[in-house]
Amino acid sequence: MIYNCIKFLARCGLLFFFRRRIICGFPLHMLKGPAIIAANHPNSMLDAVILGCLCKQQVHFTIRSDMFHKPLFRSILKFLNAIPVYRVTEEKSRMRENFNVIDQCREILKKDGIIIIFSEGITVHEWKLKSLKSGTSRIVQHALLDDKVRNVLQVVPVGLTYSDYRHPGKTLIIQTGEIFYPGRQEQPVDSGAWKLQFNSQLYQKLHPLVPELTTNKKEAVNIWQILITNITPMGNRNGFIPSISRQSLLLSAQDFASPLQQRLKRFFLPVQHDEIYKSYIALLLLTLPALAGLILNGLFYFPVDSFVRAKTKNTIYFDSLFFGMMVILYPAYLLLLSVFLGYLTPVLPALWLVLIPVSGWCSLQCWIFVIKIKNHLNLTGSERSYLIKMITGLEVNSK
Repeated sequence: MIYNCIKFLARCGLLFFFRRRIICGFPLHMLKGPAIIAANHPNSMLDAVILGCLCKQQVHFTIRSDMFHKPLFRSILKFLNAIPVYRVTEEKSRMRENFNVIDQCREILKKDGIIIIFSEGITVHEWKLKSLKSGTSRIVQHALLDDKVRNVLQVVPVGLTYSDYRHPGKTLIIQTGEIFYPGRQEQPVDSGAWKLQFNSQLYQKLHPLVPELTTNKKEAVNIWQILITNITPMGNRNGFIPSISRQSLLLSAQDFASPLQQRLKRFFLPVQHDEIYKSYIALLLLTLPALAGLILNGLFYFPVDSFVRAKTKNTIYFDSLFFGMMVILYPAYLLLLSVFLGYLTPVLPALWLVLIPVSGWCSLQCWIFVIKIKNHLNLTGSERSYLIKMITGLEVNSK
């Protein structure tokens, strides 16, 4: 019951937190256990929330054990079916407890459950797939020793690509790869060679799902984030991932030179020819409800944003903590403010429950349109043409 309530609130939160979610490949809401979702891990606990919300069936997920130290987090994680994993870097003295974790995972899979495992083992804000740790292969290998699980256990590779890690209104690409059945391999399951073969197979299936930017040049990263933020899949959704990968190779080249004279601090652009005019019209129509939304929701948003930025400075937890606080605290704020405004105005509290979040959505959209117009005006014609070619997947000359 509590799991479903949190999942409902999280799904509502995702509608506001992301401007666009592009989902390609096998739809996870159709997935039935026993299954392991093996994903990359670029954005801390938010990755697990997103994948869990996409699945219709309840899921379990592995998470570093030190996240259970604080009572509040421990309670929330328990309701979300989190499974603690003990690592040398956090709790070396408790490493042996991982044997119990592996047993627990096998029992979940025997009951046709779904487990999310982040196979890289660590979270880093990067746009590339890191080497895979042994945790996934150990859990899968142990589960396959059970005859009930061996031939039916599915492994679903999933790649997550974020446009940004510290602001709302971001774009997220979720690419699901081909499902495979590791228990049907010819290699004996109980051998050490099997784990190496499994890890290699999983890496090969994950690698095409995570478009890689292998440079830290600020100019290249800036264009990369513009590309991810504004990309719109045309026709076959599965065909545009290779296009992004080609552009990432171009940006990652050692001799890459950016044609832009300035870095765009936000990455929204009008891509279609008439989109700039639509942005002006939408901005005009949304201004009044956006101002109302700024006042009504700003009392919650700005203090929380400041608090989270201070708490997560120089860490990778901004998105996760901000989203968590929004999901937990915003409904209470919304309810109290609706009751208060219903008392002061002739508008019923039930109507305020709708108007307040809708006005907040208008504020976010208005902010995006302002950035689009500003960036359009700041760029030269040749710069706009270059970026549009990148976004639409056309080959461009970087020199």
